[in-house]
Amino acid sequence: MNQFILDAGGAVLILVFAAIFLFITVVVEGLIMWVMKYNNAGKSFLDALIINLVSMAAGYLLTLVSGRPFDLDNLSDFLILYIITFVIEFIVLYFLNRKLPVQKTLLTAIVINIVSYLILYCFRFF
Repeated sequence: MNQFILDAGGAVLILVFAAIFLFITVVVEGLIMWVMKYNNAGKSFLDALIINLVSMAAGYLLTLVSGRPFDLDNLSDFLILYIITFVIEFIVLYFLNRKLPVQKTLLTAIVINIVSYLILYCFRFF
C-alpha cells in the first residue's frame, strides 16, 4: 500500500512540474510573440497556449507510438524533440495566423522554440 501512495505521489509531481513548465513556456512565448509584434498580447498568449498544448499532445502520442520515453539527458533525443516541437508549432502557428507572412511565422517559431528549449534545458539540468 505504501508503494502505491508513493507511485501516485510521483505521478502527481510529474504533472505539477509539467503544468509549471507549460505555464512558464506559455508566458514566455506569448511575451516573445508580442514583443516581436507577431500579434497583439491577447492573441499572442492564446496562440502560445494552443501551440504548446498541441505539441505536448503530439509528444505524448509520439512517446506512446515509439514505445519509449525520450531521454532529455541524451543530446540526440533533446535535439529530436526540438525539431519535432519546432515543426509542429510552426505548422499550428501558421494555420492560426494565415494572414501573416510565412517568413514572419517561421522566424517567430524559431525564436520561441530556442527560448523555450533553453528554459527546458535550465529546468531539466539545474
